[in-house]
Amino acid sequence: MLVLLLVVLHVLASAVTSFSADAETLTEYEIKAGFFFNFTRFVEWPEDAFATPTSPIVACVMGETPLTDLLTEVTQGKVVNGRAVSIILVKPADDLRRCNLLFISEAAARRTGEILARLRKGNTLTVGETPGFPLAGGMINFAILDNKVKLEINLDATTRAGLKVNSKLIAVSRLVSPNSVAEDN
Repeated sequence: MLVLLLVVLHVLASAVTSFSADAETLTEYEIKAGFFFNFTRFVEWPEDAFATPTSPIVACVMGETPLTDLLTEVTQGKVVNGRAVSIILVKPADDLRRCNLLFISEAAARRTGEILARLRKGNTLTVGETPGFPLAGGMINFAILDNKVKLEINLDATTRAGLKVNSKLIAVSRLVSPNSVAEDN
């Protein structure tokens, strides 16, 4: 998994839009897990999003997905900006405000509108993997284009949530806004 993290960091740091030859040997969900973990490094939450300066970053996963086990493996023992990262499985009825990041899997996508509405006034970074997720108000979407995992970001939604997205993450993403025509970046 260290190789996965290094590949994803390299991709983000060099601000390219496609993966290197090494990344082509990784599975779709290994790439998604690497990106998801690295969102903790490339997104800044407001101070009041955490109870204390050392409160963990709570990354929640909703719906059945291979991502859960991979994230648990990738985050084990990792600390980001002085915070441990914990992975929690959640259900749509759970209190989702405790999540700093929430991945809504394709299996849970039918509840996306309801879930995003419940989180609208919070600081939860919402991540999906279904077409139209950013247009529905989600923040980051994993899109498969030309057999590669690409990122789509709705910066309007991240800004409303008080989240700051690092320019390196923006540079490797396609910007999507429900208020305007999608732009390629």
